[in-house]
Order: sequence, then C-alpha cells, then structure tokens
Amino acid sequence: MTLLRNIIYAILLGVSMAACLSQNDEAATESRAQEEAAAATELEVQPAPDPALLIIEKGRVGDVRLGMPLEEVRQQVALGTVVTDTLLQMEGTASTAYLLRTDSQKKGLLVEQHCEPRCTVWRISVLGPDFKTSKGIGVGSKYSEVKAAYPIGVVAFEGGNFVAVSEELGMSFVLDHTQLPQDYKERGKYTPENIPANTLVKRVLLY
Repeated sequence: MTLLRNIIYAILLGVSMAACLSQNDEAATESRAQEEAAAATELEVQPAPDPALLIIEKGRVGDVRLGMPLEEVRQQVALGTVVTDTLLQMEGTASTAYLLRTDSQKKGLLVEQHCEPRCTVWRISVLGPDFKTSKGIGVGSKYSEVKAAYPIGVVAFEGGNFVAVSEELGMSFVLDHTQLPQDYKERGKYTPENIPANTLVKRVLLY
C-alpha cells in the first residue's frame, strides 16, 4: 500500500513539475513575444528621412548649403542626424571637418569649413548613395548616366582623384579610376568623351 501511495505521489509530483515547466515556458514565450513586439514598434516609429534632405543641387545638399555658418549647420541638422568632428590633411595642414549622417546611413556628408574669420561651409562631399540630384545622379551612378544628365567640361586627376567637372552645376563627380590605366601619360588621354561608360561615381563634390 505504501509503495502504491509513493508511486501515485511520484506521478502527481511529475505532473505538477511538468505543469510548472509548461507555465514557465509559456511565460518565457509570452515575454519574448512582448519584447519582439516592442522592438518592432520601436523600428516602426523611427521617422523616415525627409526626401528633401537627400537632394543634391547647385550650392547645397538638403539644408546644408555652401557659405552657411557652421553654427547653423549644427543647429539645423535634422532629427536623428549625428555631427562628428574629424581632421583632414590639407596640403600638410590639419583642418577640422564634419561628418553628418543618420543611424540608417553608413555614409553621409563630409562638410569642410573655411574660417576667415567666421567659419562657414567651404565644400560639401557627398559620400552616401542615399543622396541624389533631381535627375537621380549620385554615388554609384555610371559615368554614362552623369554625362547624359549634365554637361561635363573637364576631366582631370586632382589630388589623387579622377574628377569629371560640371562648372554649370558647381560640382565635381569623383570617379573610380582603379580600372583605368595607371600610367600618367595614358591617364592624360582621357577626355569627357572617351571615359568608359561604366566608370562609377565614388563621391560628389560641391564647391
């Protein structure tokens, strides 16, 4: 009799433990579901970038324009945009510049300053592919697309960069020259008309 009672007790104990474990699993599952729902909600409520802030045009990219005081750049950056100070070497001299990007962008804008005496925006380098001109040209575009959209007056190697210059726009399209001849004399043979059509834009420079 005692043996039977012990067996029944063991069975009931096992059922009870299984029920507890089941409840714990259900609670853990529910907790994970709540966490995932909260994370999804956070992602959903993140504001999308204003399309107007991603437009490249003559003299400006979004709200950042050439000649703009640097304090205004810091004051007027869009919600979610981070401004990071960086140093550039300009003809052997260190110069402070500013990187602007959002959390969703691996690359954004590089803003160079000119201080005499007030610091203002001197040049803007578009580094990220999210930014486009009104004709859809930006980082990652092909040279053939650039040339079809805008007049290119000069191509040249400057400071280690191969640029296609549109004076009408006040922009230089920095091209990927790694597939072009590296010999200086050969490089000098290129004109706006004979650059390979698939040469990609690495950066857009406004000056």
